[in-house]
Amino acid sequence: MSEAMEQLGRAPLFRNLGEDVLAEIAGFTHSRSLDRGEPLFQAGDPFRSFFVVNSGHIQLSRLASTGHEKVVEIIGPGETFAEAVLFMDGKKYPVDARALEATELLEIGAEGFNHLLDSRPGLTRNLLGALSKRLHQLVQDVAALTLEDATGRVVGYLLAQAEGAGGEVHLPAKKAAIASRLGIQPETFSRVLGRLREAGAIEVEGDRIRIRDSERLQEILKA
Repeated sequence: MSEAMEQLGRAPLFRNLGEDVLAEIAGFTHSRSLDRGEPLFQAGDPFRSFFVVNSGHIQLSRLASTGHEKVVEIIGPGETFAEAVLFMDGKKYPVDARALEATELLEIGAEGFNHLLDSRPGLTRNLLGALSKRLHQLVQDVAALTLEDATGRVVGYLLAQAEGAGGEVHLPAKKAAIASRLGIQPETFSRVLGRLREAGAIEVEGDRIRIRDSERLQEILKA
């Protein structure tokens, strides 16, 4: 199995696909490397590809009418992004994308992938499942922005990031970017972290946060 096939197979979108399907996808896939801060595409650019993150992090954002940047999502290793544009009218990227650090990607050609969808129902089911999961996450995000205060948003973010990571969160971006993602001000994000640290629920060391008392965090989230 080629390196590209192995990398594709680790992404949930392509999990459980046979080697023959992975080989076909690898045929119109190539590697991309981005430096920290390097743009990948901008909102309005013609859609030609979607991507898998192998290492590093990609920030998806939109520029508001006020001129402020709003972070929509931060994409980490093993995750795909921009695949939803396959089904959008106009076929243009709806957001800006840039690397938050040195990042390695797989770029998957949309034309070849579309042809493959017509003949591979299993791949179509995987894609629908991935899009449904993304939609569910977006609904949860909207609910959090609407119903939860700043503390609830930060606690929910920490618990989600720590899940399956041994209780340690490595912040993938500057606090300002994460604060924008959560719909709060950077200073508010820092204050909430300070209160959680004083309560003994977390430890903060640079860009790493260790969950000391997950039950306490759950209680704060439900309060």
